[in-house]
Amino acid sequence: MLKSTPLRILAVVVALVVLALVAGLVFPGQYPTEQEAELSFTLPHNFTVVRKILVRKDGAKQIITMGGDSEFVSQKWSDLGAEIDPKEILNADWRLELDGTLTVKTLDDYIGHQQIELDQVVVITVDELDSKVKLAKGTERLKDYAMRTTFRRAPDEADETLVELSLRQEIVTTAPWWAHGIADRRVKASVEKTLANQQTAIGKFIDENKDDVPLLPLR
Repeated sequence: MLKSTPLRILAVVVALVVLALVAGLVFPGQYPTEQEAELSFTLPHNFTVVRKILVRKDGAKQIITMGGDSEFVSQKWSDLGAEIDPKEILNADWRLELDGTLTVKTLDDYIGHQQIELDQVVVITVDELDSKVKLAKGTERLKDYAMRTTFRRAPDEADETLVELSLRQEIVTTAPWWAHGIADRRVKASVEKTLANQQTAIGKFIDENKDDVPLLPLR
């Protein structure tokens, strides 16, 4: 009888583990996971050309949906700061700031298909275009979302544009306690895939429009 005690203990432990796993599958909990990623790369085009394309083709709107996890619905800019005096384009220190609301439809596996509103701020100067978007109001699944895209003139007036992308999102997943790590990795992979898709789409977008830019401003 004494020899069988360790076996009985092992059997009980195994049974408890199996029970916990089964309970997790039958009654999975809500698990919020916040993941973020960054990506930097260089475009083989002068920043002035890139900036003109982005402004002329409304690139600030298109960049958000280039990741493949959403599609454009509508965009509305506030009047404040939305215009620049034509005389200012000859000023090397000109600056344009746009504030607005971007509405998109999510296509994410975790979030599902739903419309969300993003607060957007775009600042454009002679040497930089910086776009920031943030979730205006959380939903049942998507609690937080923030994306930043920056295009910057390369040093020494090189015919290159430096691009920096970042994305952070908090998603409520349905996962048992023992699968939290799996949920973290999947959402992280989704964030990284979105940025990789953006990089590819941005490069293609600029290449397709590089010969269609206005003359002014010269720089």
